[in-house]
Amino acid sequence: MTQHPVPRPAGGGDDSIAAVEAELDSTRHEMADTLDELAARLDVKTRGKEKVHEVKQRTQVAARSRDVQIRGGIVAALVIAMIVMLARRKRRISAE
Repeated sequence: MTQHPVPRPAGGGDDSIAAVEAELDSTRHEMADTLDELAARLDVKTRGKEKVHEVKQRTQVAARSRDVQIRGGIVAALVIAMIVMLARRKRRISAE
């Protein structure tokens, strides 16, 4: 088997070798990140669990929001009822 010599940039010496090694290291990290992302996308079980958790949280937030609206409506109805009762009482007292 014939080995091909590794082409070296002219004139750079140690600096260009260090630059190539740094670029290789950077490329390795990018490839590792890409592979990790692909593995995460292919992990259907984990993605399903994450989706269930997300939907569960959204449902809980919506339920709390409805509870607040219902409680606010009850309080508003009670306040209106008190105002009506006080107005009627005031009319009766002034009519007597």
